[in-house]
Amino acid sequence: MKKILVIDDDIQVRDVLDQMLRRAGYEVVLAAEGDTACELFRKAPADVIITDMIMPEKAGIETIMELRTDFPDVKIIAISGG
Repeated sequence: MKKILVIDDDIQVRDVLDQMLRRAGYEVVLAAEGDTACELFRKAPADVIITDMIMPEKAGIETIMELRTDFPDVKIIAISGG
């Protein structure tokens, strides 16, 4: 089963993505901000990351840059409601 890491500070967006992706057969890991997401990914990498671009603590672009430094081949989908 493919694993997807969803990073979004908006709980409603996280919940909707979680429900849709689980129904589609994916394992989903959720994080509310970039630092937590990076820790989770380092412990148990996902096949794909879906990240919000606009977050208060650590912006999506910062999270992407950090993960790309250590995991250059990781697949990332960037989203934004802004």
